[in-house]
Amino acid sequence: MLKKILLICCIFVVSLSSKEFYYSFIDEDKSQISEFKKKKILSGNYKLNTIRRLVREGEIDEAYRKIVKFNENNRLRILNSSVILLYADILHRKGTIKYAREGAEKLTKAINTSNIQREDLLEAYKLLVLLNLKINKPDEAKYYANSIKKIFDNPLSRVYGQIAIAKIDMYKRRYIKAIKVLYKILVKTNNIDVATVVADELYDAYILANEDKKAYELAGKVLKKNIKFYANDSFLALKKVDKLIDANMPKFAIEILKMLLENAVEPQSINRFKFRLANTYMKIAGKDKKAMMLAKELYKDLMSQKHRTPYYKRVKIAIDEILMREGKIEPSMVAQRYFGSEIMEQKVLLQELLNLSKQKKYDSIHRMKNIYNKISSTITQRFGYKDIAEVFDTINAKMIRFYLENEKCIELSQVLDEVEDESLNVLIKNDKSRIQLFDCLIQIPDVRSYEMARKTFSKRKDARIYLSLEKIALLLDRGDDAYELVQKIDMINNDKVKEQEFLYRFLVYGKLNNKTSMAQFFRYTAKHKEYIAKNEDNPLIIDFYYQYYLYLQEQNKPTQALVILNKLYDKQEEMSAFIYSPFVELELEKEAKLNDDYETALKYLQLALQHTRKITNNQLANIYYNMAKAYEILNKKARYKQSIQKCKNLKKANNFYKKMCDKL
Repeated sequence: MLKKILLICCIFVVSLSSKEFYYSFIDEDKSQISEFKKKKILSGNYKLNTIRRLVREGEIDEAYRKIVKFNENNRLRILNSSVILLYADILHRKGTIKYAREGAEKLTKAINTSNIQREDLLEAYKLLVLLNLKINKPDEAKYYANSIKKIFDNPLSRVYGQIAIAKIDMYKRRYIKAIKVLYKILVKTNNIDVATVVADELYDAYILANEDKKAYELAGKVLKKNIKFYANDSFLALKKVDKLIDANMPKFAIEILKMLLENAVEPQSINRFKFRLANTYMKIAGKDKKAMMLAKELYKDLMSQKHRTPYYKRVKIAIDEILMREGKIEPSMVAQRYFGSEIMEQKVLLQELLNLSKQKKYDSIHRMKNIYNKISSTITQRFGYKDIAEVFDTINAKMIRFYLENEKCIELSQVLDEVEDESLNVLIKNDKSRIQLFDCLIQIPDVRSYEMARKTFSKRKDARIYLSLEKIALLLDRGDDAYELVQKIDMINNDKVKEQEFLYRFLVYGKLNNKTSMAQFFRYTAKHKEYIAKNEDNPLIIDFYYQYYLYLQEQNKPTQALVILNKLYDKQEEMSAFIYSPFVELELEKEAKLNDDYETALKYLQLALQHTRKITNNQLANIYYNMAKAYEILNKKARYKQSIQKCKNLKKANNFYKKMCDKL
């Protein structure tokens, strides 16, 4: 270590070279350089600038080939510093440990042998930090980072030293520490280029620390303030593009590539940037059709060139993909063209799936689902979907809406179990779809859909939704759920919904299966008698009238009970639903007899025989006996005897009325 420090001090004391030296043409002994040597220096500088241009444009392999040749042939000591520094920079950009090790060795040796100019030392040390990190020597990197801070006196150099320290912290996964250092520099510096360099490093630190939101905001600010920074070095710019794409920020990458394309001069660079830009547009083409058209134009331009570019085959494949996604080429045709290509096969499968969805051929999708499920996330993301599950979520949502809009409740019930929770949740939250879904669930109840809807709207405070859920809960025999929903409706002041809910509340209290609950319901009825009239057209009113009649009888309210009994009779007659016959007719017959109206009593007994679809022999015995007694009072002897005989002829009847008939 001491040796290195002494060597550095010697460099500062002994070195008489300067950047101006190249142009003043003064030799090391301060004598004028010969014309021949001047030409050699100028020629060498021209070649080095050519190599630097190749580096800036990202042509690293070509730059490497030229710098190796130049280094082998260089005999001008005055150019050594520039050559070695450029050589090491290219070796670093090659990106492998092998080349980085070579670069570190060459640069360290050059510093130790005083072959690096004083003006180049800062860049040399910055490079050595990067090279040593690349070859997993963080301690060596730290030595050079600290040297930058200590040896170079100006504020800008010290900033680069701090940046180097932050890079080492990032290498050691101390991201938070690196972020603090870099952020402190960023807020203090007034130099826009320094700010851009720091922000570039800070972006990397944010990404590594999983603070993507901060990275996104930072990248946007940098590109807005100093996008031209990247124009000076295509290699660094393309590295930034790669980082942005990897971090799922392709729109920022597009801005850099557009800038590179605008500033490019060499046809080779222009074509490379066009190809990269088109490919990056395709990264967002799934959700941005305009981006796909921009990519298509760039691809077409590359295809139309007189001489084939190195990208010709890949461009042709991309154009065929775009044409397929536009619907101008059938997926089957693309599959034939690229038979054996697994990537293209998956693109074809995905496009076929999307086409079937568009055509509403859901049966075909269902049959082929196992095949489509094998499509990789890489392919689905290219089409704008996170993974195949998201594709099916989207399709399922459309499929369910199609079934709902066309009232295909049976088909809907067959697919609900396969629908992902997220798709079903989106559907339930949409007002129109929810109403249609609830209508279907009332026809064909589905436990999972009901439970998700109940969970989703548990705190919504929407009486209409609670009523729909209450109806479905009743159909699913979820009595406790239904009762809870009744209570939620009570907490909301919505008389219209309460009117509609009245008879369903009657069913809910009935399912509680105890006298107390029904008594509670009929007390509620007494307070809201207007709800009865509002529900006259609901078939459930028949059950309500029957239970209400029994309740009033039990409460010893015969007058009110008779009113309800007559309403029950009329409603059964109106709806041709003689559910409670012959009970209703027999009860009315009793009332008629109490009024000594035996003609009316006979009418109800005859109607009991007509209305009843299923009647027991015991009930028939009751009817025939009471008919006989009415005929007897009306002095219709023949009818009396006929009724008694019918009663006696009944088999398997065993009740009070049959026994009385048999005695007559």
